[in-house]
Amino acid sequence: MSKRVLLIGATGRMGSHFVDALCAKGHEVAALVRASQEAAGPRRAQRLAVMKDKGIDVVTGELADQDLLDRLAAGVDAIISCVDHRPDHLQAQANLAVAASRSDRVCRIVPSQFGIDSRLYGKARVEHGDVKRAMQEAFVTSGKPVTFVHTNGLAGEWVGSLGQLGLTSPPESAVEIYGNGAVPFSTVAPEDVAALVTEALFDDRAAGRHVAIIPPDNLLTQEQLVSAWEERTGRSLRRITVSPAALDARIEALAGDPAARPRLAMAQLVRAAWIDGLGDGRRLPDVLELTELYPQLAYVRSRDFLAYYDMAGSPAKAAGRS
Repeated sequence: MSKRVLLIGATGRMGSHFVDALCAKGHEVAALVRASQEAAGPRRAQRLAVMKDKGIDVVTGELADQDLLDRLAAGVDAIISCVDHRPDHLQAQANLAVAASRSDRVCRIVPSQFGIDSRLYGKARVEHGDVKRAMQEAFVTSGKPVTFVHTNGLAGEWVGSLGQLGLTSPPESAVEIYGNGAVPFSTVAPEDVAALVTEALFDDRAAGRHVAIIPPDNLLTQEQLVSAWEERTGRSLRRITVSPAALDARIEALAGDPAARPRLAMAQLVRAAWIDGLGDGRRLPDVLELTELYPQLAYVRSRDFLAYYDMAGSPAKAAGRS
């Protein structure tokens, strides 16, 4: 049965894949788009045009506009948020929780919790971790069935950079290897996240709980990832080993520079993944794994995702996949 879904972040790195997945299931989609996104460049403009051609109801507005969110939530069955993990963007979702709580129609919320399950961070220093956990409390308090989705690493960010966050394509001559390079980390393509979450959106088994996407073929060490790229291209990369102590020193230096917050967040995530092993397939007892729940849905293997960068390491083929 067709449902109506409010999608936040529809023009972003993952949101466009949710548009495709929701439409493929026959759902109606209302997309909340910031006014700044309408003039954010040709790629976003193209995505907006495609959405409108598909019949998506594009609404211009901000998460800060509670009245607008209340009106939108009153007319939808579910809400999906794909906002990025900047702390201020994550915190802005609190208004979504309020809007959902006031809606008689909303029966599922999927807030932006993508990435490593923040409950696993423990003493690991990841800037947005506390904010993600606070948002979990806000959505639980809303009283609406919520599904928290944990993806570990998105392939466009982790596979395409060979685990060196911040790069938009594989390095040409040298790659940083963090620690011993032997810690496994799970990644997933954004279109597979969208397909699996859309499948779970109105599945009662995923209501009121945490779910993870840990494709069994996508659990690779950084050394395996680099070697897979070398085998594909026939080129060898020089390894630059970054010890845990050296990475910690880098994090400390970045923490002292307010202008370096994006790089600080990336360095912290690199440590959580490649040193602490928080994305190595572990999950808390309350977590449901979606590739197990929906074995009929195929997914892109991390090694195959590298094919999008084959043209001399060009990100052009992968630009729409991150």
